[in-house]
Amino acid sequence: MAMRAGLGAVTLGVLAGEVVGAGWEGSAAALALAGVAAWLVGGRRHAPLLLAAVTLGAFALGAARMRGVTAPVLPPDDVARLPLPLATTLTGRIAAAPERRDDRVVLLVAAEAAGGRPATGLVRLSLRRPARRWRYGERLRADTTLRAPRNFENPGSFDWVGQLARRAVRVSGSVWEGARVVRLPGRAHGLRARLERWRARLDVAIAGAVPPPEGAVLQALVVGDEGGIDADLRDAFTRAGVVHVLSVSGLHIALVAGGAFAVARFLLARSAWLLLHADVARLAAVLSVVPVALYAALAGLGVATLRSAIMVAASVLAALAGRRADVLRTLALAALVLAVLWPGTPLEIAFQLSFVSVAAIVLGMRRLGANPAPGASWRARLGAAALVSPCALAGTAPLTAFHFHQLSLAGLIANPLAVPLFGVLVVGPGLAGAFLEPISPPAAAALFALAGLVLRPAIALVRALARPAWASLDVPIPSLVELGLLYAALGALLLHGRARRVLLAVALVGLLADAGTWIHQRWSRTTLRLTFLDVGQGDAAVAELPGGAVIVVDAGGFPGSDFDTGAAVVGPFLWSRKVLRLDALAMTHAHPDHSGGLPYLLEHFHPREFWWTGVPGDGVAWRRLEAAMAASGARLRVLSTGAPLDVAVRVLHPPAEPGWTSLNDSSLTLRLGDALLTGDIESRAETSLLRDPASLRAAVLKVPHHGSRTSSTPAFVVAVAPKIAVISVGADNRYHLPSPEVEARYRTRGACVLRTDRCGAITVDLDNDRVRLQTRRPACACP
Repeated sequence: MAMRAGLGAVTLGVLAGEVVGAGWEGSAAALALAGVAAWLVGGRRHAPLLLAAVTLGAFALGAARMRGVTAPVLPPDDVARLPLPLATTLTGRIAAAPERRDDRVVLLVAAEAAGGRPATGLVRLSLRRPARRWRYGERLRADTTLRAPRNFENPGSFDWVGQLARRAVRVSGSVWEGARVVRLPGRAHGLRARLERWRARLDVAIAGAVPPPEGAVLQALVVGDEGGIDADLRDAFTRAGVVHVLSVSGLHIALVAGGAFAVARFLLARSAWLLLHADVARLAAVLSVVPVALYAALAGLGVATLRSAIMVAASVLAALAGRRADVLRTLALAALVLAVLWPGTPLEIAFQLSFVSVAAIVLGMRRLGANPAPGASWRARLGAAALVSPCALAGTAPLTAFHFHQLSLAGLIANPLAVPLFGVLVVGPGLAGAFLEPISPPAAAALFALAGLVLRPAIALVRALARPAWASLDVPIPSLVELGLLYAALGALLLHGRARRVLLAVALVGLLADAGTWIHQRWSRTTLRLTFLDVGQGDAAVAELPGGAVIVVDAGGFPGSDFDTGAAVVGPFLWSRKVLRLDALAMTHAHPDHSGGLPYLLEHFHPREFWWTGVPGDGVAWRRLEAAMAASGARLRVLSTGAPLDVAVRVLHPPAEPGWTSLNDSSLTLRLGDALLTGDIESRAETSLLRDPASLRAAVLKVPHHGSRTSSTPAFVVAVAPKIAVISVGADNRYHLPSPEVEARYRTRGACVLRTDRCGAITVDLDNDRVRLQTRRPACACP
């Protein structure tokens, strides 16, 4: 019992140290030593003191390991030490399997030189329209601009910089024309290189034997390459609650381990000497670890794959010691190994979902008494299997809400059907084909084709289950406190008696109080809150009006890119504010850096009204937006000066008369309380607005056209006289915006100039004559 508690304490301590403890390792280590000393003095009767000291020591270890991620000591020639951003020529070797992304490929390059000088470190290099299929171990030379990765600094946004840092990547670059990247002589050798070449051959063999989309899914299931799965199909798997089957996970490892064990035992049992002198079953179990390790490496060493492989190895060791492996103990051991060897892994979404789902299944089944004995009837086994999906869904629901703002109800139906289809009938022949490929490529191709035949109805089933509107629900993103309360409520269900009632009551009271606070903040609001989001080189603003109405004006976007700012930036911010529906969605004009994220918001936030000027855009992005407008069910309103609105918003521009066909100068200009939102208007539109200068004076101004010289004329700046001038702009943008001349013009008039590239999200609360300001980066503020 003490050993079990000790393993759990060490694991929890290391995980906590990596998640929250960076910088506290010294204090935790000192307390741990003090606890050990007190235990030595006090004797065995103070065992809880020793357990606490061990936990603190583990916390110190986790925090110390995490410091290497958050504050690494880099060598002098590391690329992260270069004066970034830096236009240079990068030479290096591809250090991981390339990731395919539609018309581009992402390479992890181990730098050899930058600008002709020796360099070390990893660079994430994105190639658009690559001319060849790049492979692990190849050397290349690319002209690129090296940059420090940057997050979108908004509430609810994903920590992209942290994820890259956990992979030791602190520099990124891109090449617009991938054909210009030069392949250099030399390639990698060794076991890793052979495995990656085998993986590449399997990718090609699967693609040749199975057409898309089944071929892309089979590549994901067999070798962990998900790059060929298109966005619509991935969304269907997500909505159906079975996206996890696309990852190489425990079921794959179990199939490999089981198959390897069966083959090894069969071969070993053919030797009479071995049958007499050795435990053939144990020896076969040991031998099965080798193909498990090979397959884990072949599949890309994902978190779920490594977890399963470690658990298999731990189970084999337990069998060799004559003991039965406990699932929770092997799960704790796997978590400990991953956290120590790969610091920061506990912060990965895959880690959290993988470990929580297994723990939820085990604990839930034990609580429900649904663990059939080895000789149980098929009815008992079927009943237990039916409870697996609800237990996993309940256990991971708070995490999926936290990370993906979604709950899949269809998963309750889809998982019992999809897991056997994908996990056995597809993965079985797929894995057999993978291991046969080096021996007999034709036989492997036949097995891949067989798996593809099963995939066709399986994918059709997933699409059908994902189609109903109820299949997946968008939900608010819980805060860390709310996440803790949700898991406290779930944990209470595992307890008995008074402890269960007390913990459940505390959790529910906390959740009700939290919900009441949010309801009061939303519907009893008496002030205007404006949040200017960091969407890079684009515009997006969220207005929370007195009385509870919410309006979004623009949603950013990246022309020519598949990155959706609506899904990745604006949507998560709204869900973090518990906003599920919009009263209005406004587009100032149809340039993609303002309108690119709007289709997603139209689909997921069901605005009652969509406001625009009636001046259309062009190209693929505009056609996508047109289709979203038509399908949204929102009331489409073409607005011009003085248009009557149901909320406290005034339309100042464009005028109703014809002639405003320029997208920039026809930008919808709105006045919300003491704030002025101007889109990308330029000098001509500003001159028109100056006909009524009294309507322009405002405490807060969204500076026109990202601070371009073509806008913010001296007369306009004088008329508005803002206290706060917000410039929505991307860091190191190629337009060199904002213009220093324009910034100086606002500062000369006494305005506090704030930029989203430096401040992140900028939130302004307007309460009569009072202005309260908050920025995502606290150091960026007005005097």
